[in-house]
Amino acid sequence: MSRQLASILEKAGVLPADEVKAALAQAEQSKRPFWEFILAEKGVTEEKLAELFAEHLHLPYVKLAATTVEPDAVRAISEEIARKFFCIPLKKEGPKESEAVAAKRRPTLVLAIADPTNFAAVQDIEFATGCAVKTVVATRTEVKDAIDRYYAPENWLQDFLQNVTESEELEIVSGEGEEGGGDVPLGDVRNQAELPPVVKMVNLVIQDGIKQGASDIHIEPTLHDVQVRTRVDGLLRDFMQVPKWLHGPLVSRLKILSKLDIAERRLPQDGRIKVNIENRGVDLRVSTLPTHFGEKVVLRVLGSGRAIPPTTSLGMKAEDLQTLKNATEQPQGMILVTGPTSSGKTTSLYSILNEKKNPAINIITVEDPIEFQLQGINQVQVNTKAGLTFAACLRSILRQDPNVILVGEIRDLETAEIAFHASMTGHLVLSTLHTNSTTATVARLLDLGVDPFLIGTSVNLIMAQRLVRRICEQCKEPHKPSEKLLERLHLEGTDLAFFHGRGCDACSKTGYSGRVGVYELLRMTPTIKDLINRKAPESELRKAAVAAGTTLLLQAAMEKVKEGATSIEEVLRVIQLQEDEIIRCPNCGSLINLDFATCPYCLFSLKVVCEACGQELKPEWRICPYCSAKVTKMTVVGERERRVPHLLPGAGGPAVAEAPAAVAAAVPAAGGRAPGKAPKILVVDDDDAIRRLVVKSLEQLPVKPEVFTATNGFEGVAAVENLKPDLVVLDVMMPGMNGFEVCQKLRSSLQTAFIPIMMLTGNTDEASRTQGFLVGTDDYMGKPFSVPELHARVSRLLRRTYGM
Repeated sequence: MSRQLASILEKAGVLPADEVKAALAQAEQSKRPFWEFILAEKGVTEEKLAELFAEHLHLPYVKLAATTVEPDAVRAISEEIARKFFCIPLKKEGPKESEAVAAKRRPTLVLAIADPTNFAAVQDIEFATGCAVKTVVATRTEVKDAIDRYYAPENWLQDFLQNVTESEELEIVSGEGEEGGGDVPLGDVRNQAELPPVVKMVNLVIQDGIKQGASDIHIEPTLHDVQVRTRVDGLLRDFMQVPKWLHGPLVSRLKILSKLDIAERRLPQDGRIKVNIENRGVDLRVSTLPTHFGEKVVLRVLGSGRAIPPTTSLGMKAEDLQTLKNATEQPQGMILVTGPTSSGKTTSLYSILNEKKNPAINIITVEDPIEFQLQGINQVQVNTKAGLTFAACLRSILRQDPNVILVGEIRDLETAEIAFHASMTGHLVLSTLHTNSTTATVARLLDLGVDPFLIGTSVNLIMAQRLVRRICEQCKEPHKPSEKLLERLHLEGTDLAFFHGRGCDACSKTGYSGRVGVYELLRMTPTIKDLINRKAPESELRKAAVAAGTTLLLQAAMEKVKEGATSIEEVLRVIQLQEDEIIRCPNCGSLINLDFATCPYCLFSLKVVCEACGQELKPEWRICPYCSAKVTKMTVVGERERRVPHLLPGAGGPAVAEAPAAVAAAVPAAGGRAPGKAPKILVVDDDDAIRRLVVKSLEQLPVKPEVFTATNGFEGVAAVENLKPDLVVLDVMMPGMNGFEVCQKLRSSLQTAFIPIMMLTGNTDEASRTQGFLVGTDDYMGKPFSVPELHARVSRLLRRTYGM
């Protein structure tokens, strides 16, 4: 290597020819490797050496911290060979020719190596593995770190998690899925996935997610790391980020628990895990998806052990609650609950069933999946692979003498026809549809091919719903929305009192805690049935529904705003505004729906309507053509002020308008750094001058970081929890909470355990350095510092952890 490296250095002009020759002689005289001498004595960095190799040998240069390393590739060579030649396999590639040719060709092993001129090493590895070797270049430090990570991950992970308290509250009970091994030897993969630190980390992620009240836990590989996010109250929150090298053991552990094929990484898979936490059973539905940066895993939390709320606690107003009760007390017919995913449809149906059940009736459900286990109710899990579809289940259920049937979802015409048939033969049928409103449900059923007559005669009630977040009572305060936001809702100049949550520890700084339902109920009146039979447009159905007393979703949501239960920003996040939906009453100026016949605030008549049947009439008519009643009262139609564009995408219609700042602020950005995004660095120091100096120095880094500051340990801990920085630069001597205590606290929490920490302090004695490393710091640097050294150390931590 020495002669070839010397030639490359000379050709690249890194060092003069005479200096290269002198360095060669000095290295041989001191019996040191030439590369080591160059690094130590000539100021050439490892990155520069790797770039020179890559440029002159025409090889790719990779950053291993940001590279996906396949476990089966690592097993191709022993740890001893990897350390001997400073190399690590990245992946195996099969022959791309036809099968006949492929049978004669060897697979290719992609190998990251620090010295690509060591051709003897490449030949030895080809002989040992039986593979053709394709080399890429990496620095020696990165290769050494990668060998430590992938051949002995338990040691690295244990270092990170040693201060994180392991709880005994979580117990893995069982898993369900399709287990298989493929053609890959799986012993090592299983061993890594079952190492105590890996088991501990997975258990803590699941436990903390359930305790947060998360409905989903997302594990997402990105370019530089692995993002773990939780969906709480309908929105994703950043939970933690872990180094890229932990992705393999983490995913493998979850696959083993859910009995999935741990060797299959090219196709999506689905499984289940059952756990006990605090003496209650929780089901987790596991879904894997191959992405560009590796497998993404989502854990859906089902049956979290919470009690099913009564219908009186769902958030309905008294009139709607009575309408629902009347529908559920019917001996037969159909009740449809509609809304997007995670809008609370299943909870509403379970609440109805829980109140409906009694020893005198037989209730059977068919679901996919069963989200809650209800005592006294027969629940059937759909199994499509076994041929047990919704339609097949329904046919069998009808022979089981049911009184009440719950169909998890009407997905196709076959299921719809059987469900409607059941509702007309003495059964009360409850089901769901994914539609945006009650009237859109009718359109969806017609689109499926259901006969209009069946819809009108079978359906007792359609209930559309959404879940809006409640303002946190601990930090609730008056709030003035932006003028642009008020203008979009025609609320400018209103004297309504608005509130929002300031953000506190009780609500995890979100300003919201829990959710409440918003409902729109449509009864099948004779007028509605007639419109359905005529396949009238959805707009006509909506007008008739409002005339019959239906409170539309927007109006119901605005009532929650007036009650102070939620914010106007939250309403706009959840409720999609239809074009021409909002007007002002020409008499009192209140915000009302376009379809209102009478202003509910001042009782001003907005349209010419028949007082007998409620149908809208033309001004020149003297008799109602719908019910033959005489028109005795003439009113003027309220004038529409302006059109309201869609604020949220996804429903068609006109182009999406730009959301106001207040709305944008209410919707957190998606987690995970986009490739090339600047890293976030937090500087914690109580000395203003030094803090400013460190910030100025860090802003000169090539990666151009976003730098944040905190003036003491308490502020630092709070900033880490809120910002989730990529690196913390921490002073030691600070009032209140010193740097050692801050570091120990961050290392004791799973969410912050993997964030790199560098201590920058005037305490440079051996005892302080030792204490710093014992509490978990990644680097320790003394003051005063040189800017080049600070840059080098920070760059090394970012490169080592994220491959930046």
